[in-house]
Amino acid sequence: MLGSSSSVASSLALALALSSVACGLRSDPFAPDFVLDSDGMPSDDDDGDPNRAGTCTNPIGLPFSPTIMRGELSGPSFSEGWCGSDGGPEDVYLLVPDYDVDVILTYLSGESDPEFTPTLRVVENGCEASQGITRVCTRSFADDQFHFLARAGNTYAVVIDTPDGGEGRYAFSVDFGWPTIDTCDPHPEVIEQIPGSAFLWNNDFTEGQGRVDGFCGGPGRENMFPLQASYPGNMFARVETSGAFAPVLSLRTDCAALSELSCNSAGAGGITELGYYIPQAGLYYLVVDQGQIGAGGYSLRVDFE
Repeated sequence: MLGSSSSVASSLALALALSSVACGLRSDPFAPDFVLDSDGMPSDDDDGDPNRAGTCTNPIGLPFSPTIMRGELSGPSFSEGWCGSDGGPEDVYLLVPDYDVDVILTYLSGESDPEFTPTLRVVENGCEASQGITRVCTRSFADDQFHFLARAGNTYAVVIDTPDGGEGRYAFSVDFGWPTIDTCDPHPEVIEQIPGSAFLWNNDFTEGQGRVDGFCGGPGRENMFPLQASYPGNMFARVETSGAFAPVLSLRTDCAALSELSCNSAGAGGITELGYYIPQAGLYYLVVDQGQIGAGGYSLRVDFE
């Protein structure tokens, strides 16, 4: 498992050494499209091995550079997450970033079997749902592009999973950089910076995966409000939540986590506050996010000087 830095290093080294015989194959002209047995012939009897390449105990090394990963899945499941629809076989890839970066994952339906319905999971410093921090868990990978913040010094298990009985070929791309603003699905309501004014909003969320990530966390559902600033001045935001809503406030200039100017999640009793001096006029984004994935509501107040 990925319980310590030494075990992570060992798993990564082994995964890289075995990448040419993994269930999930890198886009490499010298890599075969099948698994070989001890005689060098194609084999289909290793899917039941919990230590095969592509499991939590033996993840496939993911290069820290733009790439396309291809694989074929069949057999039993060895790992499941909180979002469900992942009782079938899976491939686990291990990413070790050299520096902080936004990682963009895109499912390539044109290169995958039409009946393949993938679940995507990303676990920071772990692999199973009970380990580490789950940054992404979604059954909508075939329909939407997803991204997450990868921080230097951490490891990230990227899991392509399937429903019960699922099997087939898949492909997905891995890119590094800023995701487009539409990927974060900004709210249609715009916060206008007006001296002495207050913006008020409230909402309720069911449990589930969000689209915005940041340095204070944010795997749960969120609202990302465009904030139109017309002058340099102070902004003060306060959010109070109910239920299992673990509040996070973030101010940024774009969808990317690396565009984040400030964030705070250190609230007590479901209250988090964020103050920031806006240096110049322009378009910003204020995000009411969640450090977890729980269901609950929030009320937001934003004041300007």
